[in-house]
Amino acid sequence: MILFRLIAYCMTALFTLVLIWALGWMWFAASVVSMNPQSPDTKTDAIIVLTGGDKRINEGFDLLAADKAKLLFISGVNEQVKTEELLQLWKGDQKKVLCCTTLGYSADTTAGNATESEAWIKKNKVASVRLVTANYHMARSSMMFHRSMPDIVIYKHPVVPADFEPWTKKFWILTFQEYNKVLATWLRFDLQDKNPALNG
Repeated sequence: MILFRLIAYCMTALFTLVLIWALGWMWFAASVVSMNPQSPDTKTDAIIVLTGGDKRINEGFDLLAADKAKLLFISGVNEQVKTEELLQLWKGDQKKVLCCTTLGYSADTTAGNATESEAWIKKNKVASVRLVTANYHMARSSMMFHRSMPDIVIYKHPVVPADFEPWTKKFWILTFQEYNKVLATWLRFDLQDKNPALNG
């Protein structure tokens, strides 16, 4: 009888956890769909673009050309790619943005993006940035940027990937993967806050 109650309790607890996780995923997916650029008319010291698609990079060029910032840093670029090659995929005044664009070649993860961008931000004495990345990637990337640079003002500027609507398979696969990464990142930061010895 005691064993039966224990099994029933464990099953109930497991079901509750799965339900909470599933509801969290639905909330995350809904937040991705409704996400919009934060204070789009506000100018910042710099624009930070995290690579992962032409739309992100082109959006960064568009913002720079529109004088939304004086500097543009693109993090996580393949080491063989040059600024001129990226500009060939963008329809705009290339001369206007070429002088003010810097490419970062050392990052290959979101954590790497934050580290690489932090070094560039400190070097250029930047106090505010507009962070450009895919909408589904914004929660985790902004979390890491705030963690690495708590004193920097960060405006979120999500970009919607191509063929990324809620009725597509791509949408649910990416939100599922990213939701779990967000949870893992949040848990890791929470554990580090409770036990500083885990940092580094």
